[in-house]
Amino acid sequence: MARFNDNTKSLNAGGSLDEGTFRTLFDLYWKRLVAFCQHHVRDHEVAMDIVQEIFCSIWKRRHQLQVEVDMEYYLFRATRIKITDYYRERFKREEQQLCLSHSFCEAVNNTEETVVLDDLEHFVEQLVNRLPCRCRQVYTLSRNSGLTIGEIAEQLSLSEKTVEAHLTKALRTLKKNVRHQLTEK
Repeated sequence: MARFNDNTKSLNAGGSLDEGTFRTLFDLYWKRLVAFCQHHVRDHEVAMDIVQEIFCSIWKRRHQLQVEVDMEYYLFRATRIKITDYYRERFKREEQQLCLSHSFCEAVNNTEETVVLDDLEHFVEQLVNRLPCRCRQVYTLSRNSGLTIGEIAEQLSLSEKTVEAHLTKALRTLKKNVRHQLTEK
């Protein structure tokens, strides 16, 4: 059983961390860690969540936890790491939101491009419908269903080379016609 020595403030690893020792750690450090964390994140709820995560992690790992350094150092170091993780995730979220809002603004400003894209998609759809039956099947399974050449060959009972040939023919036809369509506009 692990014991917490109040004089040295360290965890003596001699087994698993029992509930009493954990309660002592919690009582000694909870408020200090929350205050430290709140000073850095400037949000009381976030600070409490971070410190709670740390203590939950310690409790979950109580049977294999081995702390070779001063417990105070260990807990404050863990808190600093969690604060860094918090800011890293917050930065990612803000970047994603900024990117989404930027994309949204671009989308709103690009109505003409959207109309052109819709016309082009409709044109490609018409071209696909005009392909020979097997070419159309292979193209649709490849591009719309996301199947690999091997999966298409198995599903249609064709050789992989035949599937490749049909896909190549379909793509060549579409490319030629789309290029022609774009040069006309």
